[in-house]
Amino acid sequence: MKSKKTSVNVFYGPRKEFENLIKSKKNKEFFTAIVQEYDDETKAIHHVVEGQPVEQKKHIKRKITNLIINSDEYSTITEGAIQNFTSILDYYDIGNIYLQNPPYIIAEKLKKVYSKYVENHYQYNSINIDVIKQINNNYSSNIIGQDLAKKSLLRNILSFDKFKSLKKPIVLMFYGPSGVGKTETARFISNILGEELFYKQFSMFQNNEFATYLFGGQHSQNSFAKELLDRESNVILLDEFDKANNVFYSAFYQFFDEGIYNDKNYSVSLDNGIIICTSNYNSKEEIRAHLGDPIYFRFDGFIPFSELDNESLIKIIDIYYNKYYSELSPEDKKIIDSYRSKSGKSLIQSLHESSKGLINARNINTIVKDCILQILLEDVLNT
Repeated sequence: MKSKKTSVNVFYGPRKEFENLIKSKKNKEFFTAIVQEYDDETKAIHHVVEGQPVEQKKHIKRKITNLIINSDEYSTITEGAIQNFTSILDYYDIGNIYLQNPPYIIAEKLKKVYSKYVENHYQYNSINIDVIKQINNNYSSNIIGQDLAKKSLLRNILSFDKFKSLKKPIVLMFYGPSGVGKTETARFISNILGEELFYKQFSMFQNNEFATYLFGGQHSQNSFAKELLDRESNVILLDEFDKANNVFYSAFYQFFDEGIYNDKNYSVSLDNGIIICTSNYNSKEEIRAHLGDPIYFRFDGFIPFSELDNESLIKIIDIYYNKYYSELSPEDKKIIDSYRSKSGKSLIQSLHESSKGLINARNINTIVKDCILQILLEDVLNT
């Protein structure tokens, strides 16, 4: 028979939103603490005197008004506690239980035991016409020299507004040289939506350790699915996707097709999201040849990023120069302002002249910062 007394509220979504949900709740207790209490009390060894009957004490359930179980707590308890989950809860007189992102074995147990069971799924911000216009109006001032990529991106994400029946995520491959705006574009989209980008670096995905991460292991181990449940954005960046071992691509077939990701412990549904993969290949033909057809044909769009022309390089030099210059003290600014090269050029003029030898934004960032620091170091050593 299902318990009708305790209310169970399951929340799927990011930690900060779960904390907002429970913030106003009074008399909160957390699961890790009561598991320890439960273990101490049920495993207590009572002194028994030979020949005397063992006194059986009736267990009086302690009242808990609001029990909180956040996503981090599942990894701190034993496998036995997971299997014995509802028994631990039944040891107490609980008014309300609030859980964040439970493993599905726990969710299924709770559904069977408690009649007052409710699930709530966090609604992530989605792409609409207003967002598309914001991206169009602000892209070129944030991502330099990639107007073709912008147009291709806007065309692909317009489907969110025009095809209302489309619930699956849009899966895009950003390809082209390193350091020209692929990763920054993903961050830019997430910022427009007011959310923190979900970012995974896939060049690390090479060994069996990451097989466990992708397909799931013990509930106490971290996993891709668990991190997806905790995410704060519906923009997913799988950076350097091409660097992962090809044997792992099968983990993403259903995710790319339907927006559903399952492992041994967790299940995630990604509606109306954007999955962005990046690679340094120069063409769609290269991508297909190296990644293989099964994953290649699951991409909805391929967005090319080009090498930066000289005008773009100079714009990026100005951006980084102004960024670092603005952080200097008034005294250091005077030193930079008074600097002249052997040919009489100021620092910014010298950097502009060297633009053709630069490669990408990362390269420019390093060069500009090092040049400023070198000038300031020489002043320190000469005084």
